Amino acid sequence: FSSPFLYLTGRSEPPELGDDELRRLRQYLSGGGFLWVEDNGGGPPGGFDRWVRRLLPRLLPEAELKTVPADHVLYRTFFLLRGPAGRVRVAGAAEGAAWDGRLAVLYTRDDVLGALAKDALGRPLKAVTPGGEPQRELARRTALNVVFYALTGSYKADAVHQRTILDKLGAAP
Repeated sequence: FSSPFLYLTGRSEPPELGDDELRRLRQYLSGGGFLWVEDNGGGPPGGFDRWVRRLLPRLLPEAELKTVPADHVLYRTFFLLRGPAGRVRVAGAAEGAAWDGRLAVLYTRDDVLGALAKDALGRPLKAVTPGGEPQRELARRTALNVVFYALTGSYKADAVHQRTILDKLGAAP
């Protein structure tokens, strides 16, 4: 409860959460916490994806897991992005569960943080496909946007920012 941000990642199915664990996680989210869940398998949906899709309806029955739309403030919290990027392109879109007017749970399947992993000498640990280094940079920007969103919420959705954002995206009227 002392952290505004939790990150859960995996590629295989973890143990089911018990009722007490679900209650505490729900209490954390209801208090303003943010949970980023990431399938880092890099392939078709597997055990971890099935686990997440079973967990979320139990955790937040009133908050359906849906695709995060391209115009969501998550994609413009710090960097202006057209969507998420990661080590691989599996899903092409992030999913999320909105609760109490905010994105409380974010679910990604493109291994965003896997693109950022480095060895002791600072060299990337994993190849980024199919986009190489430009895709790695977009994954870095995606990760930073997620952290900024988790910590600041939707302040960039305020009207004061809209003209500047639209101008930078080339979508101003």
